[in-house]
Amino acid sequence: MPSFIKARKKNHKLLYENLKKYKKYFILPEVESKADPSWFGFLLTVRKDVGYTRDEIVKYLENNKIATRMLFAGNIIRHPSFKNVKFRIYNNLKNTDFVMNNSFWIGVYPGITFEMIDYILENFDEFLKKIK
Repeated sequence: MPSFIKARKKNHKLLYENLKKYKKYFILPEVESKADPSWFGFLLTVRKDVGYTRDEIVKYLENNKIATRMLFAGNIIRHPSFKNVKFRIYNNLKNTDFVMNNSFWIGVYPGITFEMIDYILENFDEFLKKIK
């Protein structure tokens, strides 16, 4: 298990260090100062008005054999399982809607190699080069 956690942290760090140059396009994950997460994945949220949508970059990555996953939550009350559940909403849920509609995951599985990370990063570079 320690090597599994170490590899996930390494992959997450490599993605973060190389994608932080695109902060104007993405909201990147942040870690609380005292936290030491064992990352499940690398979450990206596409910012508003950047010239492309989450669906467009996900389609591009998937077409280039880079697996992505949607964030399963966001505004959970929009999930069909809440159809007949009574709940109370305080204020509005614009941030949860934003996260639900604009976030996606890239894997940090321990079996991902440096070459695979480079390939992922090259594809981000290629996609975003067309946006600039």
